[in-house]
Amino acid sequence: MKLFEKYAKLRQKAYVTSMITESVSGSMALENQQVPEAQVKAIVIALLREAELKGRKFDKN
Repeated sequence: MKLFEKYAKLRQKAYVTSMITESVSGSMALENQQVPEAQVKAIVIALLREAELKGRKFDKN
């Protein structure tokens, strides 16, 4: 069984964006690095767009 078959939510772009943004923001907060969540989210969105250009497909939300 492939990862995306087992965890169907990983095909949802909004879920992946939210999950990564929260994880990175939380990790940075633990290290006392104050970066606005909006800035982290913008970086995550840019990286996901880059992945889409390289062929990664997401489900329509």
